[in-house]
Amino acid sequence: MKLIYISPLRYPSEKAGSLFSMKSCEAFAAEGLEVELWAPRRFNKLYREDPFLYHGVKKNFRIVRLPVIDLTPWMPSYFIMAASLAISVFCYALWRRMGGALYYSHEEFALFLLTFISKRTVYEIHDFPPQRFFYRWLLRRVYAIVATNNWKKNKLIELFHYTPERILAVLNAVNVNQFAVSISREEARVKLKLPLDEKIALYTGHLYAWKGADTLLEASQLLPAGCMVYFVGGTDNDVEEFKIKNGKLKMKNNVVIVGHRPHEEIPFWLKAADVLVLPNTAKEDISKYYTSPMKLFEYMAAERPIVASDLPSVREVADETMVWFFQPDVAESLAKTIQQVIENSDAALRTQAAFAAVKQYKWEKRARRIVQFFSQLDEKLS
Repeated sequence: MKLIYISPLRYPSEKAGSLFSMKSCEAFAAEGLEVELWAPRRFNKLYREDPFLYHGVKKNFRIVRLPVIDLTPWMPSYFIMAASLAISVFCYALWRRMGGALYYSHEEFALFLLTFISKRTVYEIHDFPPQRFFYRWLLRRVYAIVATNNWKKNKLIELFHYTPERILAVLNAVNVNQFAVSISREEARVKLKLPLDEKIALYTGHLYAWKGADTLLEASQLLPAGCMVYFVGGTDNDVEEFKIKNGKLKMKNNVVIVGHRPHEEIPFWLKAADVLVLPNTAKEDISKYYTSPMKLFEYMAAERPIVASDLPSVREVADETMVWFFQPDVAESLAKTIQQVIENSDAALRTQAAFAAVKQYKWEKRARRIVQFFSQLDEKLS
């Protein structure tokens, strides 16, 4: 089977979506599929880097870069880029004449055009489509849907009346071996030149509002002396804005904003922490319902205590036997829970349970489930 994975993102990129696409393609190729990743020819500061090396994936698939109109980072320009990508994808698919290929994408415009030349189109839903004519039309035309959690599958059936057997709900994944590095907390701190005598609560990832980093920033000021809070990740612009916010608040000297670090370095940051924090907000549906947090899987694989927002999206992955929950968007609840974990002598029980659970969320298992779903669906519809 030939699988064409279509993405509107840049490769390489510091964004989690680019890593997700690369790991997905790698896993599909490992399952014996002939995989191509079709992506726009977009530039960023990393465009000279090898995306396979940057994202740490095997070169077992091909990347095809298609021409697009890519103007500025402003929102309207994204739709211009996406529209031009859709045209490029459609024309390239016509030119290649790949009968029988499976077109797989979370980019709606390109996928929609492809439904006019192929019956084998799969929509992988990361967010949730609005109830508008275009999305209803798209959902009627696609061959199947892969939803990244059960909430989205159930809502597609309820609101769009989509056929249940043509939807697969499969959560996101992690390279467990990459994050389960055999290194002690002290060794990781020495490697990263971090203090050995402080308690460290750590957040990794982007600093978008829905990620809840602001709540952790506020909670840091309620923690006792000797407890540091580290933020690792974010784009250059977001990091600068976050630093300005930190400076304006005249905060205690217990916050360290590290900024973006190479992905292969993240496992050592996780291992160096006493507590890992997932502070997603409950104020936005993307955080509360839509996401299947890759960060949570990485935290679970790192075998460190986890404090997480009590949200439906998080509870699809973990429960109270694996993590400590706090009330979303409430800094006092977050600070209290972090302190509770630091003082808890039985934390190992939950970290072990989380590590045991995360083994079912490997990339190769996720790809295998999706490929089996395609095969079973082909048999039913043939």
